[in-house]
Amino acid sequence: MDWNGETLASARAGDRRALAVLVETWQGPVARFVAARTGAGDEVEDLCQTVFVKALLGLPRLRSPEAFEPWLFQLAHNVCRDHLRRRRRGRRLFARLDEGLAAVAAESGPNLSGPDAEVALAAIARLPDGQRRLLDLVAEKPSRSYDELARLCRISVSALKSRLFRARERLRKSMPREGGPR
Repeated sequence: MDWNGETLASARAGDRRALAVLVETWQGPVARFVAARTGAGDEVEDLCQTVFVKALLGLPRLRSPEAFEPWLFQLAHNVCRDHLRRRRRGRRLFARLDEGLAAVAAESGPNLSGPDAEVALAAIARLPDGQRRLLDLVAEKPSRSYDELARLCRISVSALKSRLFRARERLRKSMPREGGPR
């Protein structure tokens, strides 16, 4: 390892070779740390890149060479934590619907039949107008992106995601579970 306080001082001054040495020296340990924390096989490289971009941008604020290693791993820890939060939030907001509900959300028209269809259509009819229209837009063309849906509804993408989640959640809660009503 060609790593010392002089290398760090040169990197802080903007020396490209010193920056390259810094990244080469620490990329393995940071990648192992990130992989162990997140289990994100395909995303480890991107997460490490984020860590090093933050580190290189923050180098001028680093107080002493001795603080570099704990500081770098604190940055890596923060990047991993943020990644896991986003992943958890995404899972919670966009969880797959139950099979019966997916059919309701994807198709609320003629393909539904029988007693389950009546229950589903009744549940959809009980939704507020805005939620019903939003689910209709999704059912109309399931391949629409969130950006496209947000433009159609004249709201932000985050507002759209929130409203779609609430509509699906309300629909899910209004549907009886197998084995009896809720």
